[in-house]
Amino acid sequence: MKQTIFGVAVSASLVLAAMPSQAKELIYGSWMGANASTNAITLPLFFERVKAATGGEIEWTLVPGGQLATGAGTVDAVKGNLIDAGTTMAPYTPRELPATNAIFTRTVAGNDVVGTAGAMNELILLNCPECKAEYERNDAVAFAAYNTTPYLLMCKPDISTVADLRGTKVRASGGGVEIMKMAGATPVAMSPAEATSALERGVVDCVMGSLAWLRNYGYMDITESVVEFPLGMAGPPLLMYMNRDVWQDLTPEQRKAHIDNAAELVAVGTITAQIDIDAEVRAAALDEGVTFHEGGADFAEIMQRRVDEQEAAIIEMASSVGVDNVEALLAKYTELLEKWAAISDEVGTDVAKFTEALNREVFSKLDPEDL
Repeated sequence: MKQTIFGVAVSASLVLAAMPSQAKELIYGSWMGANASTNAITLPLFFERVKAATGGEIEWTLVPGGQLATGAGTVDAVKGNLIDAGTTMAPYTPRELPATNAIFTRTVAGNDVVGTAGAMNELILLNCPECKAEYERNDAVAFAAYNTTPYLLMCKPDISTVADLRGTKVRASGGGVEIMKMAGATPVAMSPAEATSALERGVVDCVMGSLAWLRNYGYMDITESVVEFPLGMAGPPLLMYMNRDVWQDLTPEQRKAHIDNAAELVAVGTITAQIDIDAEVRAAALDEGVTFHEGGADFAEIMQRRVDEQEAAIIEMASSVGVDNVEALLAKYTELLEKWAAISDEVGTDVAKFTEALNREVFSKLDPEDL
């Protein structure tokens, strides 16, 4: 009898030992809506990867729609550990993240979405000690920045030329603020989510942003026209902006699981959730009767002025708020954009190839213990 009881006890202990310990639940507060492609596509896949890589020890719960923090409130919400992580846009909190905002404010012309995303990640994660320092000051760590497709103008009235823009109010951020000023419009600061009701009520006439926002933020039923001329890419939106104490409370293996899957997070967030969605949304918008205008030489002239004048303006702005070595930071960005343009030619829009390139050039060189 004693042997039987002992045998049962031993068997039970072995079963318990084989079972995973209770998962640590972490909360991701997103100011984007539940249907936004970042929340519907990008983050769920990453959270599944982390859960699998940690044997179920880490389980992320996504709370969308600004229920826990607004776009402008995410830095403070992470710092105060109201949420464990969130998506952070430096232009919403430029005082807290001035170096990241200097990068974000630089307009990247053209449409190399993949190459720009690669350059952004290599810059902020491996070549911007000022960025790391400001995350530390705000009790955070940050990794994995995606890139949006080139910003376009999505308008309630019919807008097709720069002359049509004069006197209008346009939701804009980052480098888009100066572009709209050059065009004679009044830039208005607000998150894409806040712009939905603003556009509907006439608080703004247009939104400067990615075409996917027509679906992500419900602009489709409000927008009458889109100017398809690319008005630059700006970033990086930081997908994993995470409370530092929470990060350090993870085991080394758990931290590594996050970094090991970060390259795919960026690739999916940039290609699947931005480039691919844009194509779908454009077709849907045409079906809904939205008018698309190409834009022309007048928009090209504005963009060239922005490219020619932006560096001096960014250096002055960032230096005035205490960012060191702004010139060197922007020079490195230029160097990395050239490097990643060549990589982008090889990657195309292949998620697996982009993931491999990001791992090779960035995330394999990132020490999870030194964020």
